[in-house]
Amino acid sequence: MRKIFLYGVLAIAGIAGLATSALAAGEAPGRYSMSPADSGGFVRLDTETGQMALCQRRDADWSCREMAEPNRGLALEVERLRTENQRLKGEIRQMEDIVLGDKRDTKPGGGKPEFKLPSEQDVDGAVDYVQRMLRKLRERMKDFDIDGKGTPL
Repeated sequence: MRKIFLYGVLAIAGIAGLATSALAAGEAPGRYSMSPADSGGFVRLDTETGQMALCQRRDADWSCREMAEPNRGLALEVERLRTENQRLKGEIRQMEDIVLGDKRDTKPGGGKPEFKLPSEQDVDGAVDYVQRMLRKLRERMKDFDIDGKGTPL
């Protein structure tokens, strides 16, 4: 009977040991990680934010001061520039939509849009328009020349 009791106790102890080790393995590490520092204190790392602090004993109390992070300013600047870059790209797309409209090049490979020079007929029409405007301007200027001594056009 003692042997059965002894085997029962050993079995229960073994199961309890396995359960304890399983629980310990499943636990998440704490938020802070501590490491000894050369100054006699320790460095505290916040594993969620990455912020570090130097903790030292002063008189009878412990106090922690945040450590300066040299790249923090750079990371903020990079993020600001990334945001500005995305905004500017959006503005460029809007301007292209306004200027080009449906005239965008739809070639595979998406090259730049092709701009065609005006035809000879278009140039002749523009020159005729300018000539008509100048004639009308001369006629109006003659109407202002009352005494006939104005500057000849």
